[in-house]
Amino acid sequence: MRSGLILPWTFVRHRLMVTRRGAFEFGAAEIVRFLLLFLVAGQLARVPIASAGAKEAPLLVNDVVLGALILTGVLAAVRYRTLRLDRVALLALLFAAIGGIGVIGAVSKFGLSAFDVAFSFAYLGRWCAYFLIYVFITNFVASEDRGRIWTTLERVIIAFAAFGILQSIFLPGFAQILYPEAELYTQWDPQGRRLVSTFLDPNLAGGLLLVGLMIQLGRTFFGAEQAGWKIALLAVATALTVSRSTTLGVLAGGLVLIAASGLSKRGLRVAMGSGFALLLAGPFVLSMAIEYNKLDLADPSLLLRFVAWGQAVVVLLDNMFIGVGFNTYGFVHKEYGFGELMQSSFGLDGGLLFIAVMTGLLGVIVYTSMIGTILRRCRREWRDTASTPTVRGMAAGTAAATVGILVHSLFVNSLLYPFLMEVLWVLWALVAIGGGTEEPADSCLP
Repeated sequence: MRSGLILPWTFVRHRLMVTRRGAFEFGAAEIVRFLLLFLVAGQLARVPIASAGAKEAPLLVNDVVLGALILTGVLAAVRYRTLRLDRVALLALLFAAIGGIGVIGAVSKFGLSAFDVAFSFAYLGRWCAYFLIYVFITNFVASEDRGRIWTTLERVIIAFAAFGILQSIFLPGFAQILYPEAELYTQWDPQGRRLVSTFLDPNLAGGLLLVGLMIQLGRTFFGAEQAGWKIALLAVATALTVSRSTTLGVLAGGLVLIAASGLSKRGLRVAMGSGFALLLAGPFVLSMAIEYNKLDLADPSLLLRFVAWGQAVVVLLDNMFIGVGFNTYGFVHKEYGFGELMQSSFGLDGGLLFIAVMTGLLGVIVYTSMIGTILRRCRREWRDTASTPTVRGMAAGTAAATVGILVHSLFVNSLLYPFLMEVLWVLWALVAIGGGTEEPADSCLP
C-alpha cells in the first residue's frame, strides 16, 4: 500500500476502504486523461476575468475541466472519508502557505490594495489547484493505470508538436493572427515562423516538447520499444522553437539520462537518428536563429534578463526570509522604481531565483526539498531492476524532464506556467503511485 499521512486517523478503516474504492479508481484515471486532452487547446480558448494594469488573469478551458476534477476528488474524499498526503504533498502545502503569508506581509510593506491582494491570491489559488492534480492521482488512481495516462499525454504532446510544425511553416505570426488586437510586446511578442503551437510562445512550447522528448528518450535508453518517428518529430519541433532555454534544458535533461542509463548502442542510434532529422531542418532553423539574433550574445532579450536578475537580487536581499509574496512581484517591481506595471513585470525569467523572491529562502528551501524528494523517487524506480524497461525509462525521463525544466525556467517563467505545471504534477504523481516513494511504511497519526 502507498505510504503517507492518512486522514482520518484510523488505520483499520483505511485498510477496509481500499477495496471499496476500486470501482472509483478506474473512473479517476479517465478523468485525468480527459483533463490532459485540453493541453492541446492551450491559449486558444481564454477568457480574461481580471486585470492589474497590463496583467490579465484569464480563465482557460483547461481551468474549467481542472475544477471538475477537483470537485470529483473532494466528493470522493468525503464519500470514502480518506485523504492521503505524502511528503511531496505536505511540502507543497507548506510552500503555498509561505507564499500566502508573504502576500499578507506585503500589504503593509508595499501598500497593496484589497484588489492587489485578491489578484495575488488568485494566482496562488491557481498554483494550488494544479497541485491538487497530484493529490487526486496519488489518492484515487491505481498504479496499473499509469500506462494509459502516459499514452494519453504522449498523444497530446505529439499532436501539439505536429500542429506546431505546420504552424511554423504555414502560419507565421500565429499569436497576432488569433489576437490582432493584443498590444505587441505586452501580451504576445511577434515570433514570425518560430514554433509556438497553441501556447503562442516558443519558449513555453519548447518546455512541453522538452518534457515529451525526455520521456521518449528515457524509455528508449532503458530498452523499451519506442517508435523512432516520434522522437524525430519531437526533436524537429523542439528545434523549430529556436529557443535557447529549451536547448539548454534538453542538454541538462540529456545529461541526467546518460547518468541514469549510461551510453548504449541503442541510445547512440537514437541520437544519430534525431541528429539526421535535425540536419534536414537545419537550414530553416539556422535562418530563423540568425533572423531573431539567437546566435548573438549581445541579443537585447538576453541582456534584459541579466538586468531583471540583478533587480530580483536587490528585492531578495531586502526580503530574504519569506519573500514578497506569491504573484506580488509586479506591484513590488513598481514600488522599487524598476518600471511601470506591465504584463512582464509580474514574472521573472529566473527559475528558482523567482521562487526565492516570492517566498524567500524559507520558501526556496521547501520547494527544492520537494523537488529533491521527487528526484530520489525517480532514481529509486529507475534503479529497480525488477521493474520493466518502460517503467524505469519513465522514471528516468521524469527526472530528466524535471531537471530540464529547472534549467529552462532560468530564461522563461516555465515553473509557474499552468500547462507545464499540470504535466509535471501528473508525471510526479505517476512515479509516486508506482512504488517509487522512499517512505518505509504506511504511517498514521495516533
